Amino acid sequence: MANVRKLTRPDGSHFYQVRWRTPDGKHRTKGGFKTKRAATDYANDVDHSQRRGATFDPKSGQLLFRVAARRWLDSRHDLKPRTRAGYEYQIADGSEIDRTFGGYPVNAIKRTFVSEWVEGLSKAGKKPSTVRHAFFVVRMVLAQAVADRRLAENPCDHVKLPSERSANGGTPGVVDDPDQFLTAAQVSALVEATPWPYNVMVHLAAWSGLRAAELAGLQVGDVELPAAPINPNASAKPGLLRVERTVMVVDGVLSYDTPKTKGSRRRVPMPPATVGILRDYLAAHPRGDELGAPLFPASVLVAAKPTGKRATDAKGRRIVPKAEEVLAAMSVAEAEERLTLDWSVPLRHPSFYKAVYRPAVLRANRLDLGVKLPPALKFHALRHTYASLCVAAGISPLEIARFMGHAKVTTTLTVYAHLFEDDHADAMAALGAMGDRTTHTENVVPLGRRVRSIR
Repeated sequence: MANVRKLTRPDGSHFYQVRWRTPDGKHRTKGGFKTKRAATDYANDVDHSQRRGATFDPKSGQLLFRVAARRWLDSRHDLKPRTRAGYEYQIADGSEIDRTFGGYPVNAIKRTFVSEWVEGLSKAGKKPSTVRHAFFVVRMVLAQAVADRRLAENPCDHVKLPSERSANGGTPGVVDDPDQFLTAAQVSALVEATPWPYNVMVHLAAWSGLRAAELAGLQVGDVELPAAPINPNASAKPGLLRVERTVMVVDGVLSYDTPKTKGSRRRVPMPPATVGILRDYLAAHPRGDELGAPLFPASVLVAAKPTGKRATDAKGRRIVPKAEEVLAAMSVAEAEERLTLDWSVPLRHPSFYKAVYRPAVLRANRLDLGVKLPPALKFHALRHTYASLCVAAGISPLEIARFMGHAKVTTTLTVYAHLFEDDHADAMAALGAMGDRTTHTENVVPLGRRVRSIR
């Protein structure tokens, strides 16, 4: 067992030394600790490693965290490009994690240090999900240090994290904000306020449930349109969308990536109206006969011509309106003229979101379309809208999970729990009918209370 002792230098100053014996019987020492606490922590690391039977070398724990983090990420050959890019951002020079832990040796990082960091992020107003994601990266880096015998145990163990439940008052992961779910009429209004060809994509987002990156990754060959039925009275087969890839942007470079999960690679059926819209769209698509062409093009916003007019406030100060408000004030036709389309490359969602989608949301509320949209409506809300429309249509949770690319039906039932609420009146009526004594058959005996007579 390691022990700590206090020693005195010739100049009268004090320091602490850790002494222990290795499994092969050799004596080892480590000195120079300024405080007893630091020496005790080091001694505990040695004891933990020996109890676990590890060939733990305390000196190897002097590796700086930022070096350990880089080695950890370089060893992660299993990561998808999007995930790797996220981790790169988390541990980059100057990041929150690097500023906090980067200059410390991994063996100097203790549980209290990590716990205080987590608490500080929460008090600074960081979202619980943001805090948790950053913490998980630190934990993975230090877990690798444990595996490499640089640490006896992970200091992230037993650190309490902020609960996402406490942040929104509900169950984590559940989407129950009414503003996240549009009616069919609201979807139509948004589509009408969006310039071509992106009005087609907005319609498709709400009626297919694809994620933004999946929509950007669609190619012409991913659209399967059924042939018209020979018998006019017969129902046409639904069209299908094949989700085979997504589009991602890393360091400004646009590239294709695999879908989010295995379940995300799927075939999504489309309702008849959507099939008709896509049929007309492909007929107008400049590369509609090329299977590998992007289904939706990238675009560049053309700069507006200066008018020489400047809006000012009461004090004569210039008022600079937001770009989305300026674009929203345009008609749909004017918005189309401001877009230069590039059909050779996939849609870049951030550009589309700022230049097309956000102005369309505001424009829809300015037009007299009979409905209003939540002003802060996010594009991802169209995916939630698809789930609510499917539930309203009576589609089973299992089918909705398959259409949306959820790995498990429990994910669908959890995220959209309130959409599946039911008063169970029909079920209870049917169950009650089975127990109705007036309808029992000969082999069913009605239950009654047996009364004992007293003589």
